[in-house]
Amino acid sequence: MRIYALAALIVLLTATTAGAVVDISIGAFGGMDIPTANDLATSGPLYGIQGKVGFTQFIAVGVFYRASSYGDVEETFFEGEPEEHTATIPGGDGTSFGADVYLGRISGMPGANFYLYGSIGSYKWTRDNLADVSELAYGMGLGVEVVLPFKLGIEGRGVFQVAPTENDGSLKSFIWFIGANYHFGLGN
Repeated sequence: MRIYALAALIVLLTATTAGAVVDISIGAFGGMDIPTANDLATSGPLYGIQGKVGFTQFIAVGVFYRASSYGDVEETFFEGEPEEHTATIPGGDGTSFGADVYLGRISGMPGANFYLYGSIGSYKWTRDNLADVSELAYGMGLGVEVVLPFKLGIEGRGVFQVAPTENDGSLKSFIWFIGANYHFGLGN
């Protein structure tokens, strides 16, 4: 994670000193993390923070931190047998930290800004009494941000995230969230 933070800091400092930055924004968000094709956890709340640096009106990079709290799963053992019993398996907590690349209208100009984005980052899933899953995760999604004239943006996103695991498996989830960003508008 230190490498990601260092890389983000270098990009931010290099871009601002070179005068190549159109917009810088920071924000917070909340939403849901919904596991798909996965019966090990159920959906749960998600929150996080993010920062974006726009180099043109149509290309930006960003960093993010997300935390999720997955719901528990009920599992029945020895179904139909005299020893049948149901146990609760904790959903656990997920965290991820990484980088995004945005393509679309992301300049921080007032109005609706639609974009595509991809992300890559460190993903960790921690559950009580079970081994942690710590993998590199990938994501692709769509977003829209409505920037108001006073540099506040209201943003909504959806992303499909995949974290490959051992034995050619993967953890997949659909993430949606709504957040607010403040735009510094350096080039506007």
